[in-house]
Amino acid sequence: MLDRAALRNLRRLTDNDDKTLTLYLDIDQTKQANRNGGHITQAEAMVKALRSANGGDTELEKASEKALEVVRRLEPRAKTALVVAQAKGTVADARQIRVAIAPSIHWRRGAFLRPVVEALDEYERYAVVLTDKKRARIFTSYLGELTEHTDLISATGTKTQTTGTDQWWSQARFQRRHEQEVALHAKRVVDALHELSLKIPFDRLIVAGPQEAAAQVARLLPRRLHGKLVETVAMPVTAGEREVAERIAQVQEKMEREQELEMVEGLLSELHQSGKAVSGLADVVDAVNEGRVWKLFYVKELQLNGRVCGKCGALAVEGERCGYCDGALHSEPHFVDRLSQSVIDLAGRVEMVDGPAAEELRQVGGIAALLRY
Repeated sequence: MLDRAALRNLRRLTDNDDKTLTLYLDIDQTKQANRNGGHITQAEAMVKALRSANGGDTELEKASEKALEVVRRLEPRAKTALVVAQAKGTVADARQIRVAIAPSIHWRRGAFLRPVVEALDEYERYAVVLTDKKRARIFTSYLGELTEHTDLISATGTKTQTTGTDQWWSQARFQRRHEQEVALHAKRVVDALHELSLKIPFDRLIVAGPQEAAAQVARLLPRRLHGKLVETVAMPVTAGEREVAERIAQVQEKMEREQELEMVEGLLSELHQSGKAVSGLADVVDAVNEGRVWKLFYVKELQLNGRVCGKCGALAVEGERCGYCDGALHSEPHFVDRLSQSVIDLAGRVEMVDGPAAEELRQVGGIAALLRY
């Protein structure tokens, strides 16, 4: 699994003066074009085009041969492969990612990790309880992977209707027993969910199933788990994994957009009140260079050009000489990626926003930051 710790390690390994080849490949084996080595053909074509655009670059040729060798050994098990390679040293690695990232190839100083950072930002770990009055299935979902952990079946009897006044007492007793069994089943479900949360912590919770059964489980959730509950949805307990995954994606998309809008509104409030926030590329760059950025915000697919000091690594919007060490500034076409990496390296957070939140952020230049101080 590719997580933020793995990203930091990739960044550290490639943070040197040598250029890095970064390759994002579509390896989804549900696509006919990717089967029988189709992803290898895809990689070879991308490398050929890059070599043609950088004719005579011997370092690129060495790095690309390393990368292609890694691709040829790859056994696709996910949707995307991230391949990094350098001509010198031992850097030649591939990581598989379970979400789709557009294929691309990059030849630059440091691995091009912005697409993965954006993907990680989009995904939280969800738990899903799919239950009726007798059966419960518990899943987790992260980075597009759905895992079923529990399929719990309780010995709950079925309601019956009896007739005749002489059977009223027996029916009432059976009804009470049935209600107790249903309540016990709901408690077993909550206990199983609690145990899972200790083994695999999750960020959000969805309770699904017939309305009455789902509502009962939701009512029994302890405060810690209830705080993670984002929605209860109607769904048959026999739903297939594809239907469960699609419903999670719908809830996740809705939650992500709502959270982004709330965060951006808070950011704009700080800006308007002259609080701990800055907006616009120049002010954000200054704050990043000073190590003051706690959370960087930018609109999805934002493209900005900037400059990087070859001596101290400071960032600049324009100019030829560094304002910190007077070193030479070099053009950086992937400037948003460079800003993001700098913030992450200093234990900050990066928030890429889309939808209504992006429209709000564009009003202040499409990029802004909350500050530590």
